[in-house]
Amino acid sequence: MSQIFKALRRVFSQPDFVLAVVLLGVGAVGLNFATDFLKLHYRKQRVDLRVAGWDAPDGIPATLGKWVQVSVDTPLDPDVEHILGTRQYVYRDYVDRQIVGDDVIRELTDKSHSAAERSAALAKLQAEHPEAVMNVGITYYTGMVDTVAHIPDRCYIADGYDVSTYDVEKDQPLGVYADGNPRNVSFRFLHFDDDTGRGRVSKNVAYLFHVNGHYEDSPLGVRRSLENLLERYGYYAKVELMSVSPAAEGGEAAKARVRQQTLAAMENFLSNLLPQVERCLPDWKKLHQQPPPVSVSQSGGIGQKSTGSGS
Repeated sequence: MSQIFKALRRVFSQPDFVLAVVLLGVGAVGLNFATDFLKLHYRKQRVDLRVAGWDAPDGIPATLGKWVQVSVDTPLDPDVEHILGTRQYVYRDYVDRQIVGDDVIRELTDKSHSAAERSAALAKLQAEHPEAVMNVGITYYTGMVDTVAHIPDRCYIADGYDVSTYDVEKDQPLGVYADGNPRNVSFRFLHFDDDTGRGRVSKNVAYLFHVNGHYEDSPLGVRRSLENLLERYGYYAKVELMSVSPAAEGGEAAKARVRQQTLAAMENFLSNLLPQVERCLPDWKKLHQQPPPVSVSQSGGIGQKSTGSGS
C-alpha cells in the first residue's frame, strides 16, 4: 500500500500532470454547464409514428389514387430486418388501374393462384407496361443521430448494378399539403444497369426523405438535420420507388422514352403517396408546442426496434 501512495505522490508532484488533470476537470464541468445552459441534445429523443405501422389498417392505404396494391404485406427475413435496422417498414407493389384494367388487377390479387403464378403475371405486366407497376419501400428510424446507411446508390451497386444516369429532380410539384400550400419536393432519380453479365433487367429508382418535419433528397441533408444539437427530437423516413426498365426496340431513344414515362408515373405516384406518409409521421409542429419532458429517455435510437406493430 505504501508503494502505491509513493507512486501517487510522485505523479502528483509533477506540475504538468497536475495542470492536465485540472484542465480536464474544468473542461468536463464547462461542457456539462454549456450543454445544460444552451440546451444541447447529443442524443435525440425518439418519436413514434402517429399510426400503428405503415402496413397497419390506419397506415398506408391499398389504393392511392389510380394506383392499387397487388402484393401481400409480409415481414422480411429476420436477418434482413436486422441489417435494415428497423421494424417500421413496408414494401409493396402497386399497379396503375387506368393502364392495366380491373381484370388484370383481379388476376394479380386472386388468392387461388400461387405466389409464383402471381409473380409471373406481374413480371409479364412489367415487361409490357413498365410504367404501370411501382414497387414502393418506406422505412422509419428515430432516436440517436446516425448516418443513412441504406440508399440505392450503395445497395444496388453492392448487388451488381451500375448507375448509368443520376439526376436530382428539383422542386417538383407533387400535389398540395394539408393546408393547401403546394408541395414542391426534390428527389433523386437513378437508372441502374446490370453489371454482372447475367442479363438482369435495368431499373429506374427514385428516393427522398422526410426528416424532422421537412423533405430532403440527400442523405447528407438528413444527417445535417439530425446533427442539430439544438433539436431535442430526431426521426427520418425514407421513401423509395422502383420500376423496371426492360430492353426496348429503338436503342437509346426508346430507353429515354421509357425513362420519361417512368419518371412521370413516379411523380404521379408520389403525389398520391406523400400525403399518406405525412399523415402517418409525427406531428412536428404539435410536438414542439408541448412542454419538454422531465428527462430524455436513453432507450431507443436510430436503428433500434420500434414498439409499434409494424412488420
